[in-house]
Amino acid sequence: MVLLTLRPRAFRTRNPGRDAETDTARFETIRNAISMALEDARRERDGLQQRIDMHYAQAATVLDNSDDYAARDPHDEAMIRSAEQNASNGRKRLVQLDNQIQQLNRLLSEVDGTAQPQTDAGALA
Repeated sequence: MVLLTLRPRAFRTRNPGRDAETDTARFETIRNAISMALEDARRERDGLQQRIDMHYAQAATVLDNSDDYAARDPHDEAMIRSAEQNASNGRKRLVQLDNQIQQLNRLLSEVDGTAQPQTDAGALA
């Protein structure tokens, strides 16, 4: 039994235009996923920055409205420490998010560079 024939039309490739469309769609899927992750990280960063600002504002308000340090109410002191701790934790997370955003931007740039259509000379290489 002969599995392969030598007929001229036994093996055919797709139209190069269709291949290009398939390749573009494939990279667009990756690009969309990275873009969505990037937007999520930016939203988280922006929301976190607002909450940090709110914690600092709360601490400043309590400081402005409380007595001197030695005579400050323990409840006020606990509130100030809590706001400072929350803001400090938030700043650490901001650093992580900024790093993620940078990495996602690099990935997006790489995908955009890879997704560019190749010339015939590049396809032969």
